[in-house]
Amino acid sequence: MTWMNKSVGLYHGRRSDESPRIVSLRELSDYARDRVEAALRYPAERLERHHIALPALDLDVWHADAALAELCQERLAKRGDDAVSDQRAQIYLIDATMQGWERPAVWDTDTGFSTREFDRMLAAAGLRGFYHHEAPSWQFYDPAAAAGVHSLPAPMGIPPWELGSPLRLFLHWAYASAGRRLTHAATLGLNGRGVLVVGTSGSGKSGTTLAGLLNGLSSGGDDYVMVEREPDIVAHAVFRIFKQDHDGLQRVGLKPDKIGAGQPNWQGKYEFDACDLVPGAFVGRLVIDALILPEIAGLRRTQVERVSTQQAALALAPSAVFQLPGDTDEGFRFFAQLARQLPGYRVRLSEDPVEIADAIGSLLMKTASHAR
Repeated sequence: MTWMNKSVGLYHGRRSDESPRIVSLRELSDYARDRVEAALRYPAERLERHHIALPALDLDVWHADAALAELCQERLAKRGDDAVSDQRAQIYLIDATMQGWERPAVWDTDTGFSTREFDRMLAAAGLRGFYHHEAPSWQFYDPAAAAGVHSLPAPMGIPPWELGSPLRLFLHWAYASAGRRLTHAATLGLNGRGVLVVGTSGSGKSGTTLAGLLNGLSSGGDDYVMVEREPDIVAHAVFRIFKQDHDGLQRVGLKPDKIGAGQPNWQGKYEFDACDLVPGAFVGRLVIDALILPEIAGLRRTQVERVSTQQAALALAPSAVFQLPGDTDEGFRFFAQLARQLPGYRVRLSEDPVEIADAIGSLLMKTASHAR
């Protein structure tokens, strides 16, 4: 039997012979609510608070692990002003080694697992969440309370893909609640105006962005940016880290040991700080005038051609929505509207990074002049 004691907020799920708890769809919403409430009640003296001023979001991160806190501080792109944001949120990073915090539950594998049903069940309760089976770990967020918890099995027990983009899902859920979107896209710009570089993994998105960054263009990210309409469409930098594999670095004339990239990550990609790579080229904000869809073509000269609204939407929406669970319907509407508002261009790439940057620079000047 599953129940929730409202007076003390204790959740009782089914257990196997020993801990941890076992959770299925039936218990999911109660378990999520309980973990958020338990985090909000957790004794503050056992945690440290770090304030991070992000674009349009003042974020308080509560933690007990210095390494995880340092990761967040180093890899998130803080906004450059001292103004107070119109949006606040708080995230708790609590692991099972901490006094009074139970081990993360495990999913009841006998009942199967459906991402769609998982999201639907939480959304019906006004919540958002994600379950990482391998750890296991849970991320839950309550948009109404602007509070979330990452319940971890151990310090630094986050999924490997979040080392380069820590708190990614929490930022997505917080921004979505305010009509903004964390977006799986890169940016390139010139004089404060730019383009969103969109496409699935392997399309050449990061390589195109890196070629531009090293050859006279600016960028606010090569993987995720925050996009809002104010009423201009504006992309904001959220993460400072760029990622590229060995061959991609070689194509633009970089060596991992020369840029402090360290060892490859879980995808075999090197991670490096864009602010250190080309000082001044990493920017916090770009007004977006177009979408570009890169294509690795190995041509002698880069070719640029217009694409339809539908083609642009298909390149942008699926990866942007499915990599960031929760608010799926709102996400598709948001990105479909972007594709209707912005012209789209397919950029069939040459093998010369300088020539690629020149071609995109010419396109940037064209789209900026049309937008004014």
